[in-house]
Amino acid sequence: MFEVTGPVMTDAGMQVLWNPEGFASVVDYDSWEGSLLKDDDILQHVLVGVLVPINLGDSAFQFVVRVGDSQQAADLTTRERTRLVVASEPYLITSAGSLYLSGLEDVSAIPDEKALHVVAPAGRYAVTVNLIDWESEPDSRAPTGDPSPCALPDFVVLLTAPTWPEPAFRQSLQTLPPPP
Repeated sequence: MFEVTGPVMTDAGMQVLWNPEGFASVVDYDSWEGSLLKDDDILQHVLVGVLVPINLGDSAFQFVVRVGDSQQAADLTTRERTRLVVASEPYLITSAGSLYLSGLEDVSAIPDEKALHVVAPAGRYAVTVNLIDWESEPDSRAPTGDPSPCALPDFVVLLTAPTWPEPAFRQSLQTLPPPP
């Protein structure tokens, strides 16, 4: 099991989990624009399993990304499950060993140092994006109003080996259904 945590912000409308191998041709703004500017282009990357959209508009959120392995499946903790608002249907992502979580604007052949590096052994993964209501937990905020050091993240992204037969993977830029 591997886990990484950190803040991820975007000014391009969405955070994304992505496989750098799928963006080897993105080396400057012109090539980024040709590959990722339009929704239809982004959706093509989702369909081939090299990008998972976390489509929440311009924003900054705290993320935990958990990668399961053959010994232990990635799952929510009891605290996270108690505060879960909504989870996405599974998306497909393939990995050659490394994935990144960043703003859409930071996707390129050479990942930016702001991107969270996710160690994910080579293979196919089912990815679920889980929205956590961390603010509903007592003591989630420090006296300054900032999240306390023990606060849950905004999102927990889980990567697990897909079941067999594989599920019908989500093929939408709209990541989460409306909250219940």
